[in-house]
Amino acid sequence: MQPMTYPSDSLASIEEHLLRIEHMLDHHAIAIAEMRDELSDLKRRSEWYDIQFSEMLRVLARDMRELRASVICSMVSDGPISAQLIQNLLRETPEDAHEVSVAGQAQPLRRGN
Repeated sequence: MQPMTYPSDSLASIEEHLLRIEHMLDHHAIAIAEMRDELSDLKRRSEWYDIQFSEMLRVLARDMRELRASVICSMVSDGPISAQLIQNLLRETPEDAHEVSVAGQAQPLRRGN
């Protein structure tokens, strides 16, 4: 039996197609790596913004408590004030408590893909 032989043009054509496929796969691998880098960068930026927002809420809650204390002090300095009014001014609303708890929770940094 004779071994199967292909014309040289067919082998050259197959080799050319294989080289094109290899180049295409290389380009796709590079594109995927670039997309992964972009995704990692977007995640890092998103985490940074989450941390900044949490910090702003914490500062805002602190400022609200300081403002409340200033209002009470100014009312007391104006004259007699009832204990009931002071209690009402000092009482945190559910929204205040929620803001403080949300601002106090640090967003964990997630690393990796």
